[in-house]
Amino acid sequence: MRNEKYKNSKEIKAKRQNYIFSESRAITLITLVITIVLLIILAGIMINIGLGENGLFTRAKEARDKYLVAEKGEEQILNELYKQLGIEGELPENTQQTEAGKIVRLPASWATETMRQVSTTNGNEVTSVTKVSTVYAVAVGNGETVPVPYGFWYVGGNLETGVVISDKEEDSFKKNGRDMSGHSDAINLKGNQFVFIPCSEENYKKTDWGQGTVTNRSDSYWDTTVDKVGKIQTQKYGGFYVGRYESGLAETINEFTTEQQNTTLNQIYNNIGIPQIKAGKVPWIFIDWTHSYQNSESMYNTKYVSSGLITGTQWDVMLNKINSIKNKDGSEKYSLTDSYSWGNCKNNSVDYTGRIALIRNSTYLEPFGEITTGKTTAYSDSISAGQLLTTGASEQTKAYNIYDVAGNVWEWTEEVSYNGGNVATEYRVCRAGGYFEKASDRPACYRAGGGSTIKTYANVGFRVVLYMK
Repeated sequence: MRNEKYKNSKEIKAKRQNYIFSESRAITLITLVITIVLLIILAGIMINIGLGENGLFTRAKEARDKYLVAEKGEEQILNELYKQLGIEGELPENTQQTEAGKIVRLPASWATETMRQVSTTNGNEVTSVTKVSTVYAVAVGNGETVPVPYGFWYVGGNLETGVVISDKEEDSFKKNGRDMSGHSDAINLKGNQFVFIPCSEENYKKTDWGQGTVTNRSDSYWDTTVDKVGKIQTQKYGGFYVGRYESGLAETINEFTTEQQNTTLNQIYNNIGIPQIKAGKVPWIFIDWTHSYQNSESMYNTKYVSSGLITGTQWDVMLNKINSIKNKDGSEKYSLTDSYSWGNCKNNSVDYTGRIALIRNSTYLEPFGEITTGKTTAYSDSISAGQLLTTGASEQTKAYNIYDVAGNVWEWTEEVSYNGGNVATEYRVCRAGGYFEKASDRPACYRAGGGSTIKTYANVGFRVVLYMK
């Protein structure tokens, strides 16, 4: 009986184990099926993510396509610029025999390496390195090359006489088939013009001429700091561009037609506009430093260039270049401490073709008359009078293809002057001397100054410089 019970017990236990095993196997099979189904679903999702309309591969391809389009676009823009400049095929190296005005191979230092990246959604990046330049290279004779910004054209001149560029293609050497930088052609040029001032990095510095201050005490009353933007220009391009003329009155502003008093109050016509850097324009006088600065900056701001008011360093570097020009016998051609021979000042008489405005008794400035040809009047020390000329009216006032660095009007600069020994940004330095002062008293190197706001004068204007990016 006991054996029978034991036997039945074993059979029940065996059946139970078989049942549990069968049940476990069934659960495992179901789990496997569910896992496979889930994997299939996930695979479908992943395939859709990768290959769908918004999938990773589609996005990566789109990113690559956009990158290639952008690259092609840049190449097309560059080709278009080259086409405008008449560049076809590979550019030649500049040699001693290369004719002036020919576009040549760009020096490596004038281009900037730029890393371009396009990020995709999977974290990958499409990258490349490209060389980008904002200038092209033009031969100017003797194997020498100058940088010319896109949007500007080489007019003429060389590094001995002064290289002139214009923002109008019709002024270009190529269009005219000859050098157009001479005085007789100047009045016929249509664009705004700038002259390249070659300068090494170590020579881009201020000069103590021992001439004048805002307080007339000593030459220590001006800021000796060298501007950084101009220094970068000389590091990269070996020079900078300065306005060929004093800034002319904006086209949008009417010149005065009645007698103007030499007052320290703003005139209603002087405030805001785009300067004209051309021959035959009324100099932009009765303008304070603040508006001179703002108007200079507003002239250009493109991918290739910007503009600004001339700095004290740039004025000194320009003077040093002019000072390096000698007569055939080696004597000084342009005196910087007495601008009598090359400045429009009250004790000098210069040949001119242009328009004149007379100032009487240091008080009243008459309107500009009609275009005439003649000589300005030289006034004695006892007479407070002078004659203001339109821009570029006299070849006698030109040095290194730049006009009126000496005389005609004083010119605001960015340089800060000191008032009573304390630096104050509301006081700024003026250079050049004016048309109703003696050239020996206020020569081209002289530092004078005045308040940057509200103060305007009948003999103070400004000059613009061009920055290559």
